[in-house]
Amino acid sequence: MGNNSGISDFAWYSLYSTGLYAADPTIFFSQPGNNLLSWETSKKTDVGLNFGLFGDRLTGEITYFQNLIDGLILPVPQSPSKGIPGNSISTNIGSMLNSGWEFSLNGTVFKNSKLKWTSNFNIAFMHNEVKSLDETNSDIFGLTGGLEQTNVIRVGESVGSLNVVETAGVNPLTGRRIFINGKGEKVQYNHVVPSGQSRWTYLDGSPATAVNLNSDGKIFGPTLPKWFGAWDNTFSAYGIDLNIQVQYSGGNYIYNGSKAGLRDQRFWNNHTDVLTRWQKEGDVTDVPRVVFGDNVSNGSAIQISENVEKGDFLRIRNLTLGYNFPKDWLTKANMTNARLFVSVTNAFLFTNYSGTDPEISTNGNSSLAPGVDRNTVPMARTLLVGLNVGF
Repeated sequence: MGNNSGISDFAWYSLYSTGLYAADPTIFFSQPGNNLLSWETSKKTDVGLNFGLFGDRLTGEITYFQNLIDGLILPVPQSPSKGIPGNSISTNIGSMLNSGWEFSLNGTVFKNSKLKWTSNFNIAFMHNEVKSLDETNSDIFGLTGGLEQTNVIRVGESVGSLNVVETAGVNPLTGRRIFINGKGEKVQYNHVVPSGQSRWTYLDGSPATAVNLNSDGKIFGPTLPKWFGAWDNTFSAYGIDLNIQVQYSGGNYIYNGSKAGLRDQRFWNNHTDVLTRWQKEGDVTDVPRVVFGDNVSNGSAIQISENVEKGDFLRIRNLTLGYNFPKDWLTKANMTNARLFVSVTNAFLFTNYSGTDPEISTNGNSSLAPGVDRNTVPMARTLLVGLNVGF
């Protein structure tokens, strides 16, 4: 998981690039190098058992795996005062462990002269843990386009885990968001206050220290799935065939940054959630009162647990229905084969995630900041109709 996002070309070199300052040619520092950069190394253990039953009509595999990765290549953040491009240097830093079990079953469930049903099932359970980083095991934080600092690489946790400030709903007396600081104390936020007064107070109204992500954030779950797999079924009878591919994944969490933006009280196109906002004393809701310009209470300025959601899903990945024309028809038409089919990709999605798609990530395959949904386009549903003909 270290360099799964890739590293820049010639990452061990310090490079300079050319440019223009008005009409004058310039040379500027464009890439910080690291001549100690080397390959990651892995120590793997795989133990498997293959079996076949009923004359190999049913086959399967059980596997235990363990992969200890040393010398992870990660962009280690640097102080902005150093003037380093991107404020990071690619470095072999620390180690990480992936371990777990994989199970698979493949077989012919039913078969006679006219009907056949084949099925293939697999599922994997994986534990991911960062074992060490630099000499002081300093946290490495990940950003999403300069907006959210939702992720952290921390020893003892899964890589890229969500790190946010815990919240406890909305105060029904005041309509203000309740935050839980690092000491476990409940504090509330008021965006507009008279001059000289604190925006942050305890529930009794006394001033409180402002909440911030670095001192008050806590781990709210892994972004990497703990279990995932697929189930493929093919049915055929009387020239008709139906294939259903199912994919499933879970045990991970997603930061719904889209919800944070849509609930933001600056001049945005707000979500209909605002209709359930707090409006009067005694209202019980998870949307605080509307205060123009408030970018804190709903998670834009400070990432909050209110926007953390489970990423479990089950998807009908592909659904294909086909018809193979009878041989006597083919003979009369001088054809060797002809098949008419209809296929739907990403046909159905079953999930409790409130965003558009639990399987996408704004940061792609980033190891620093996975599992973040910030106005990300969901995977498209595709319908395909075709005719395959052979002569």
